[in-house]
Amino acid sequence: MKFSKEVKTGFIVLSGILLAFWGINFLKGKDFFTDRIKVYAMYDRVDGLAPSNPVYVNGLKVGLVRKLELLPDFSGRIVVSLQLSKDVRIPRDSEAEIYATDLLGSKGIRINFGKGTDLLQDGDTMVTSIQNSLSEEVNAQVAPFKQKAESLLSSLDSVMLIVRAVFNEGTKQNLKNSFESISHSLRSIENIAGSMDTVLTKQGKLKSVFNNLESITTNLKNNNDRITDILENFHTISDTLARANIAATLHNLKETLGETSITFDKINKGEGTLGMLMNNDSLYVNLNNSARDLDFLLNDFQQNPKRYLKFSVISIGSGKNK
Repeated sequence: MKFSKEVKTGFIVLSGILLAFWGINFLKGKDFFTDRIKVYAMYDRVDGLAPSNPVYVNGLKVGLVRKLELLPDFSGRIVVSLQLSKDVRIPRDSEAEIYATDLLGSKGIRINFGKGTDLLQDGDTMVTSIQNSLSEEVNAQVAPFKQKAESLLSSLDSVMLIVRAVFNEGTKQNLKNSFESISHSLRSIENIAGSMDTVLTKQGKLKSVFNNLESITTNLKNNNDRITDILENFHTISDTLARANIAATLHNLKETLGETSITFDKINKGEGTLGMLMNNDSLYVNLNNSARDLDFLLNDFQQNPKRYLKFSVISIGSGKNK
């Protein structure tokens, strides 16, 4: 049976089309001769994941991404369809993690095996996670340094404000005065230290002073009984004074002083003999003259008694005979 050239040409073209279709799908990771299962994974974001991106288990390619769709519930979540080789036994609690397959940012899915014994079946939904991108990792590493830098800048700003506040004219003058006071204090301390050195060099005199103090203390101790007697005597005297009728005595003294004051008032007014004597010159002159005359008379009487006593022995005898 012979085929015409048109049939042969059509067969060759159809075979080429089929071969090209298979080749394209093979390049996409689709193998029509391998059994596969279809599972799902839901993400809040996919970070550039696209259909035909590979799925790996410990670096071994076990499938590919078939399709990405937004959920119709307006939650914004994305459901990703994965086509996995049926020959790979994957635990059901395994995790499908989106990660960067190279430094250029190409995305893929890495399956991290779980610890369960149940195997992943066709139509199951996997647990998901997303690896931080390179920029996120850099930001995570840089964030602490950024915070420290911001804190340092804030501290430097505060320090500069303090420095500007401190080094104004008034503060400079205060600092100058403070340093002068410190210098004066240091000189005073130096003088005190010199005085202490002098005192230490005169330790013998201090020892003598302390010995004298000790001697005085000993004497006080030995005369304790006498001191006690003296204190008791003072106590007795104070009790006597306390019991004395000091109030009555002061009252009598007050009355006496009052009477004396009245007497002196009368004398000043010229009342009485003493008042006249103190205030009337004529009385004083008369008394003075009388005293002088009396004194003259007494002197004359002593010197010339015969002048005042005129009698004789004969007259005395004749008087008796009568």
